[in-house]
Amino acid sequence: MATKRGEPSRLRRAATSPVLLILLIAPFFGEGLSGSTPPLDLLLPWNLAFMAALYGCGALVCREVAHRFGLGFTGLVLLGVAYAVWEEALVDRYWFLPQFWEDSGIGSYSVVWHGNVLLAAHLTVFHAAISICASVLVVEWLAPRGRDRPWIGRPGLVIAGLLLAMTPLIYGEFDQRPPIPLLVAAGVLLVAVVVTAFLMGRARPLRRCPRSSHDRRACRGLAVLAFTCVLAHWAVTYSIAETGLTWPLGVALALLPVAVGLVLVPRLAVTGPYGSDGVRVVVGLLSFFVLLALLVALLGRYDMILSALFTAWLGRRLHARRASIAFDVGDIPQKASRDPRKGL
Repeated sequence: MATKRGEPSRLRRAATSPVLLILLIAPFFGEGLSGSTPPLDLLLPWNLAFMAALYGCGALVCREVAHRFGLGFTGLVLLGVAYAVWEEALVDRYWFLPQFWEDSGIGSYSVVWHGNVLLAAHLTVFHAAISICASVLVVEWLAPRGRDRPWIGRPGLVIAGLLLAMTPLIYGEFDQRPPIPLLVAAGVLLVAVVVTAFLMGRARPLRRCPRSSHDRRACRGLAVLAFTCVLAHWAVTYSIAETGLTWPLGVALALLPVAVGLVLVPRLAVTGPYGSDGVRVVVGLLSFFVLLALLVALLGRYDMILSALFTAWLGRRLHARRASIAFDVGDIPQKASRDPRKGL
């Protein structure tokens, strides 16, 4: 009887384990939100398995490395940039795929040395912000018992790394084969970003919410700010090519909303990224993708309504519970224990 009484608790713990959540949420955020893979296609076993290896293991490795080495949120962001280089330059190679450029409506705009600079920048921003950081933050909030410890032990981390490393071998749609020196340069860039993450990654001091009503209003406006920045970045990215503007200026204009967000959010926020203000920013980002999913659904991909409904539900749930589920980096040890038995 005791075993039977304990079974629901064990099942509940398994269903809400951070590892399982990140393996499911990261593929949905990385593919389902943008419409790259519609939700019904994403649920196909072979698609889900590959996306879990690519996005899920990618987000898991980034989180574990940042947590174990005390790199803080800055380190996590930079590891997300490194992941974007890995996926888009070395796995599916969309940086170098003219067919993808044409399908996106950007074409040959900003092409330098067989690579599309505008799309490379856009995809890097998307993966760093959504595929990695938003996925990790959401799982941290939904699985609070794993906040202050590794999610997996060292053997699990090695397995996740190996699965991620195997994704270029599994993915075979390499219609565009860029010159080898270009791939080597992308690999060097990836290593440089990882090194930078270790050099710059530091957890910032805990910031407490001030008491003034003005600051409280600023906190509430973070969701609107995040929504506006991602909307402006998305709109400029996919329209600037038609203006004929010289590409360096066009790329700079596309990245300007991102820069504005990076400057204003830390100035207006009164908690760390893991706190309630972090929830507001993530909810603002997710709100944009709800509208994007509905727009894609209107164009004939009706299953994107499922993505919109789930994302809206998740955003509403996070926002409603932000005070109880959020926490600050000051609550987490700078470095996790090296005992692998403490991983899940």
